[in-house]
Amino acid sequence: MTEPARRLPPRPQRTRGLLRGEVVPAETPAPLPGYLCETCLDAPAITVVPAPWGGEMGLCQACLQRQAAAKDEEA
Repeated sequence: MTEPARRLPPRPQRTRGLLRGEVVPAETPAPLPGYLCETCLDAPAITVVPAPWGGEMGLCQACLQRQAAAKDEEA
């Protein structure tokens, strides 16, 4: 008889970003209800920042880190 396949334990949420090369802290801020990231349109927004066209836009953790890294490279 063959043995049943073993199930792997679920991955912690913080390692999913590391596989994509992003740095995701263990505790990420809670998402804002009803807001999506206006840059990638994929993830829930965690913060609201001033938009280049005026007003405000929501950003997810990954896009916020990319924006901060781009500002650091410019300086």
